[in-house]
Amino acid sequence: MAQPRLPHAAAGLVAVTAAVSFGPPAGAEPVNPIPGNGIFLVGQDIAPGLYRTDGTASVFGVWINDVPTQDSMCLWFTYSTPDTNKDNVVATNMSIGPMYANINATVKAFESRNCAPWARVT
Repeated sequence: MAQPRLPHAAAGLVAVTAAVSFGPPAGAEPVNPIPGNGIFLVGQDIAPGLYRTDGTASVFGVWINDVPTQDSMCLWFTYSTPDTNKDNVVATNMSIGPMYANINATVKAFESRNCAPWARVT
């Protein structure tokens, strides 16, 4: 049985690879304030500390039986590893109003969803 023939590259064809970076360039200052949506590595993207947000970034809220829906709320997580698997959650909270997140040195990643920017308090 004959081996299948592989296509030959055309003369002058150049292979191009691209590097993708997820975070600030090496030596960059940590982000402050932290944007309201995203996943951030502690020590690389953001500095440890106590952060405050004004709450939800939603322009309108949806309430069912006097309870805001999750899409109407600001939601955050801290993780014990850079892997943001929900098994590694250290702390979480959700609110429509102002709240704090303590991102201490043992936290490896911080995730924010639908929140106003987070400003470092201490």
